[in-house]
Amino acid sequence: MSLTITELPHKEQALFRTALKLYEVKQFKKGLKTCDQILKKVANHGETLAVKGMFLAHLDRKKEAYEMIKRGIDISPASSISWHVYGIVCRFDENYAEAAKCYEEALKADSENATILRELAQLYTQLRQYQKAVEIRTRILKINPDTPQYWLGLAVAHQLTGRNDLALKVISTHEHIVLDESSPFKANNSNYRCDVSELLMYKNWVMELTGDYQMALDNLKEIRPRITDITAWKEQKAKLLLKLDRKEAAASAYQELIERNPDSNTYICGYLSCNGLDIGRAEDRDAVLEIVRGLQQQFPTSSALKFLPLTFCDGDDFVKEADKLAKYALRKGIPSLFTSMKTLYEDKTKGETLGRLVEGYASQLRDTKRFDDSSEDEPSSVSTWCTFYLAQHADYYGNHERALQLMETAIGASPDTVDLYMVKARILKHAGDVCGARDVMDFGRQKDLNDRFINTKTVKYMLHNNEVDEAEKNMVLFVRDDASHKIQEIVETQTIWYMRERGHAFRRLGDIGRALKHFHQVLDSFRTFHNDQYDFHTYSIRKFTARAYVDILEWEDRVFEHPMYVDSAVSAIECYVELYDRKAAGAPFEPIAVDEPKKPLTRNGTSKSGQHNLSAGVGETKPAAVDADPNGAAFVNAPSHLESALAFVEVLEKSVGLQAGTHVTAFEVHLRMKKYFLALKSINQLRAIEADHPALVPMVVRISAALDADASFAAPMKAALKAQLVKAFGEVPSIAATVADHDTLLPFALAGARGLVSLGGKERVAQAKQMAMQAAAERFGDSRTLENLVAARDLLARIGASESERLAFAAEARKVFPLATCF
Repeated sequence: MSLTITELPHKEQALFRTALKLYEVKQFKKGLKTCDQILKKVANHGETLAVKGMFLAHLDRKKEAYEMIKRGIDISPASSISWHVYGIVCRFDENYAEAAKCYEEALKADSENATILRELAQLYTQLRQYQKAVEIRTRILKINPDTPQYWLGLAVAHQLTGRNDLALKVISTHEHIVLDESSPFKANNSNYRCDVSELLMYKNWVMELTGDYQMALDNLKEIRPRITDITAWKEQKAKLLLKLDRKEAAASAYQELIERNPDSNTYICGYLSCNGLDIGRAEDRDAVLEIVRGLQQQFPTSSALKFLPLTFCDGDDFVKEADKLAKYALRKGIPSLFTSMKTLYEDKTKGETLGRLVEGYASQLRDTKRFDDSSEDEPSSVSTWCTFYLAQHADYYGNHERALQLMETAIGASPDTVDLYMVKARILKHAGDVCGARDVMDFGRQKDLNDRFINTKTVKYMLHNNEVDEAEKNMVLFVRDDASHKIQEIVETQTIWYMRERGHAFRRLGDIGRALKHFHQVLDSFRTFHNDQYDFHTYSIRKFTARAYVDILEWEDRVFEHPMYVDSAVSAIECYVELYDRKAAGAPFEPIAVDEPKKPLTRNGTSKSGQHNLSAGVGETKPAAVDADPNGAAFVNAPSHLESALAFVEVLEKSVGLQAGTHVTAFEVHLRMKKYFLALKSINQLRAIEADHPALVPMVVRISAALDADASFAAPMKAALKAQLVKAFGEVPSIAATVADHDTLLPFALAGARGLVSLGGKERVAQAKQMAMQAAAERFGDSRTLENLVAARDLLARIGASESERLAFAAEARKVFPLATCF
């Protein structure tokens, strides 16, 4: 029979309570000793065993911790404390679904425990189980209806389920607790005015979401004296007036907002909407242009108003507006002019027009030192910025030789301008001269050693050139001096661009272990971003920042869509697939020995290992924690590389399932794991997104061949899969025929070659080699991008092309990219 805390002897009860207090103040070692004291007297006290397990978990003794907690639950299965502790440990390990189950069990024994209810509501929100969160928060409110964060939390939960009417009802019922100036809430709150303002603005937003815009507008006017966020109030007023079709009043409100911030596209577009105009409608463009020009006169310094007409004008109007913006930027010496204009280049006509316009400026300045509409000579710097723009224009269209010539002219005129070297380096990178790009960027860095931005660009270009150690030396220049371990500081500050680029560099160098190490650091950073929201489920409600909190939840729902996450996840998957393939081919990547733990390191110069800037020693007051696995041994030596890859595949399928590349990557893992139905699902998903994707036919051929070769797969299931393939594609298509049908598109040739290599066999590999060797052929035209030609080079290396064959390919590739050093 189990003992509860009340059945413990008096001394042990006091010790148990002391242990809980020690947990609250994070005195885990003392807490563990306290639990041991209790267990010496009462060895089978389930709750103490569970609490001891909690302390062990926080001391990184996870296996013992779970064993101890489960033993405690076996002894005290009806104890709310034991289940609560189990939930806390699961939550600590980010296993939120299991934690929620534990909290549910805890509530069975203690249904009125506000702490358990509150934490369970947080877990349900974390898991996006909003309806369950509503139910729990309703129970919390019944226990303590006068606590503001409880009823505000319920209102937000209702909003997240789409029941804005119920959210409004909850706020209206309980808001007097906060709004009453004589309430205890005001007396105990130094931030009272801001809290009231946030609550009232949130309530008004919920009113808007119910669809009763007039009620929301009336309320907005009523609450104005108590609002501290005036800009948000004015934005809400303008938006509501527009929704009520009170366009004249709305226009006045947006005019006032534009006066506050004339560079806000939201305000400008709102003002245009008040006039019944839409930039996207061709018939509105003349009227829109007239209004925008009027605003330009009122706000002559607004960059947004200068640029906006370029997005919808064409013909002479486009030339006129582009002329005004370009001359203004060139005279001001704004280096980012081309970057601002780059989006316009998606329209071929606009891109060519901009090039001709600036070419005309350059010609005028050469001949007369002034623009044709100017009566005064322009400073020589204007000509330099014209040349600078034209170099980037030429680079955009792939004319790298002319771009470099122009950059030399610009640098000759202004040799101390750092921006010129940065753009020259970028042009060299686009031309394939990675080493030259690195050198130019570093030369520019030397011009201003205090410029953090160009330092980081130099680091990035060094990593592109696989100079990992040299990149590290430059990277740590701007890490705080008192950091005990500078590289670890970079990881802890989540400098994800550096970790990703470092991972790619190690992968190119063939060090899969370290590559995986850094890709995982990026992925772990994003997982931290996602898990960090947990604390905001309570904090944001307590601080009354409900509007920002809902925005956080929406952002967190999209966090794994970030391009850096997707790139790192795909790269990690490809590394795991490579490890699996090498092992399957009988040439596995050598397991990495796990280093023995070393003594703490102290800051003392820069290492040559590329791992840290520390050396072993004594005398430092703050020893640094040493990375126990700097070489990525845990990833290389993982028991199942495909299972490791599958974890990332599942995240990608959930977050970026509408991207074609997701399903190409997923197919590679599912096929190797012989999960044929999932592989077929990837094919169908890819076909739905892009029916003529280059990888589609090779995927169909490969799954068909895998089914034929797998004698262990159940015949009825094999027949069902083949029937689905026949239904979707008819007879199994031919890779060679597909490549021939798209003989001017290099991506189809490369996808076909990869498919043939995966199928194996001397004849297929020889056919693949022939396809890759011809990647630089003229018939492929503009599809001969640097990225595609590098992919062809890597494919030739993978299939064992001879030295003479690779040299022949390199010679042909350099005809397309004559400056390239990567072939």
